[in-house]
Amino acid sequence: MKLFELTEQEKKINSLTCLTCAHRERHQCGGSVIQYCGVRKSNRTENGQLKIKCKMPACDAYKAA
Repeated sequence: MKLFELTEQEKKINSLTCLTCAHRERHQCGGSVIQYCGVRKSNRTENGQLKIKCKMPACDAYKAA
């Protein structure tokens, strides 16, 4: 049961992820790689950037790489 149908533009936005964003920054910490968003801010990390995962849906600041 669906409440409403998504438009074509909403479907396209929902299919984009942080993996293909130009703002994604990779930092190596010891033997692991941690990924941060260069645009979105966070008060919980040392460098002030938001920690992301590649499978997260893209935000409004998405820019194709």
